[in-house]
Amino acid sequence: MLLFQKKIDVREEDIYSELHHFLLRKNNRYLTNDEVVALTGVSSELLYKWVKAGKLKNSIFPNLGAPCERCGQITQAKICVSCSSSIVGTLKQEEKDRAWFNQIQRNHVRASTYHYK
Repeated sequence: MLLFQKKIDVREEDIYSELHHFLLRKNNRYLTNDEVVALTGVSSELLYKWVKAGKLKNSIFPNLGAPCERCGQITQAKICVSCSSSIVGTLKQEEKDRAWFNQIQRNHVRASTYHYK
């Protein structure tokens, strides 16, 4: 099994090397994922894998991306802008809810506390 895995890894590295060389040509640096898949025949899964791993850097190939880990939309980060905004909004609301709950708890404790002389 390990020998089979090594053969696959070597094959992927060969494919990556050829693809990287192809993409470094001046006219090919701005290709999108779909264009790269159509022109080279490389599977989109392999392309996504290399983008996520940082092998195909956004600074060199600005139009390549990988699916958002939350919604699946193609993005150049792990999470797209829309999902990121949604998560930040949810966290802000959670913080407001927590502050409100804590305030109610403090008021409740004061109202139900008995004071003895």
